[in-house]
Amino acid sequence: MKFGTYRLRRAAERRILGGSGPAARRLRHPWPAAAPWRRAAIDVVRDRGLGDVLLCTPALREAKRANPALSIRFFTDFPDLLRGLPYLAEVQHSALAPAGAITLGYEDAVPPRVHLARILGDVLGVAVRDVRPDCVIDPDAVARFRAAWGAGPNVVVLRRAGRWTPNKDWPMPSWNALLARLARDCRVIEIGTAWDAGAEVPAGAYVDLRGATDAAGLAAAVAAADLYVGPVSGPMHLAAAAGRPAVVIGGGYEAAANTAYPTSVILTETPPCAPCWRRDPCPIGLACLSAITVERVADAVTAALARAAAR
Repeated sequence: MKFGTYRLRRAAERRILGGSGPAARRLRHPWPAAAPWRRAAIDVVRDRGLGDVLLCTPALREAKRANPALSIRFFTDFPDLLRGLPYLAEVQHSALAPAGAITLGYEDAVPPRVHLARILGDVLGVAVRDVRPDCVIDPDAVARFRAAWGAGPNVVVLRRAGRWTPNKDWPMPSWNALLARLARDCRVIEIGTAWDAGAEVPAGAYVDLRGATDAAGLAAAVAAADLYVGPVSGPMHLAAAAGRPAVVIGGGYEAAANTAYPTSVILTETPPCAPCWRRDPCPIGLACLSAITVERVADAVTAALARAAAR
């Protein structure tokens, strides 16, 4: 009975936390006057992937806005991409995080029903309204990429979100067909790693940057492009930080509302099991992603480039 009661309580807590808002903040901080954003100084850490780190920036920015006297030290695996943001007093590698640092996370709210940046704000006790992430991008590196690529449209493509979340992977034959179409009318700049099995190099305008950039170079490449196409992953959040449009192949792993930005179009399918947040193999063969056709993605790319050209 105790185990059943615990599970019911945890399910109720996850539902509240996954919706964000005043109730979620009160659950995290029963004494609002002691919420982290009200302190004189806080140490905050997020040692996961690039996308999760960028998702932290709206919460950190809002905490500093709510309490201008607050001193924030942030610890991350990507310090160079955040070092210099005006609301952070110091940025260091996550390995240097002191004991007692606040871990910014959303895992206790899965499956979330709102943008992840809002849930991360709840952890600090603040209401995040502007979910756009921040990132320090070298303008000289952006200019070098644009000069090297020439006239666009230049489309940065990422085929795989990473080994951590294989259930975000659109089928490789679909990627091969899409890139073959895009390379006829656009310059395709492929980012990511070199481990993509079955990836074909398209004929036409193609630049292979897989495994060729560090985090700073990756940010500059995304910022230099006219469009990002790929899964929900770090480069999608980089595109939002740089104000670049994105066509995101989301499938059913997470809800579109969890990572949506005004500059992005997220293509999803919602079978009864979605959003699943599964990390073990999908029992129905990623039916949600397989249902997203090459034509649908190509049409979304064409529409996004037309909107960007009109702006």
